[in-house]
Amino acid sequence: MQTQVRIPSEQPYRKLWDTFVYYENEQSASEYLRLQYERLGYDTISKWVYQATPKFIFSLKQAREYYRAAEACDILTKPLLLYYGMMALSKALITTHNPEYPSSTSVLKHGLSTRKLKRDQYSFAEDEVRVQKDGIFQTLHTTLQGPEFEPMHRFRMKELLAVIPELMHAYQRLYGTPQVCPLGVYWQAEQRPLWQVPRQFVAGGDRTREELLELLNRHGGESARFSYPEQREETGMFSIEVEGDHERHRLLLHDFSGQPHLRFPHEGDLVLPELSVHFMIMFVLGMLCRYETERWGEMILTFSSHDTFLINEFLNVSMRKFPNLILDELNQEQTIFYTP
Repeated sequence: MQTQVRIPSEQPYRKLWDTFVYYENEQSASEYLRLQYERLGYDTISKWVYQATPKFIFSLKQAREYYRAAEACDILTKPLLLYYGMMALSKALITTHNPEYPSSTSVLKHGLSTRKLKRDQYSFAEDEVRVQKDGIFQTLHTTLQGPEFEPMHRFRMKELLAVIPELMHAYQRLYGTPQVCPLGVYWQAEQRPLWQVPRQFVAGGDRTREELLELLNRHGGESARFSYPEQREETGMFSIEVEGDHERHRLLLHDFSGQPHLRFPHEGDLVLPELSVHFMIMFVLGMLCRYETERWGEMILTFSSHDTFLINEFLNVSMRKFPNLILDELNQEQTIFYTP
């Protein structure tokens, strides 16, 4: 079961970055990496710790500067700075699992690609990102134990944005039913959790009651089992009884406040780590910002596209959430920074 730590702060975003300082100290970083490599079964650990510590520390420091610059700059250049900040944070996380990273130049590539030429009637929601076999994205995704992709697997921005909890309401205003919803978790007298899923969410995903249950059991792992209670349900919710460890269910996501959300898989029954989703979306925005400068400027500054509303929401959410998710991976606990 994943531990949840709640940290009150008048400035949650500042407190988040202050928490990273622990890992930017050479002694703390070396000890952390030593424990990581011991757990992973590496030999000659002292050698690997000595080699990896500077990379780990300076990746975090560089990420901090990118995010600091992104916070202060205009939206015209913000995606590019946030994307480079994401890359730096990703390299730090990868180093905690692989002290040899980068072992070749191929893993330093982006690992993603987009259409080179954008259509005149461009829609960000319909734009695509393709996954390549090498590069930092694939290395990060593998580190997070994400599912394998077919060569050049494509994802539309619309389907990636649909599973981010904080964008749920904005997404619904623009594109229709999102693929994520708040999940009610209640405790019964015998200390067994009961999940409550809105019927409307299940119907909106073109799934039946039975398909929902099968989906939960298929993606719950060996330690969790789901079933419907015997009593008749009268509310607009499906009540689901849970046995075992449900905290790490692959279809579970959490918003800033720690509220659990249930998501549907992408096409092909793929369930992507939330970090992978943010990384892919920001890559496309970064490429727009860098290589399609005129189109990006027209979209953002003239508000000629209704996608602009959701893009702005995503940038604000991701700037706050991606570092938090990386910190959670480093700490192996869910940390909630909130204003009391």
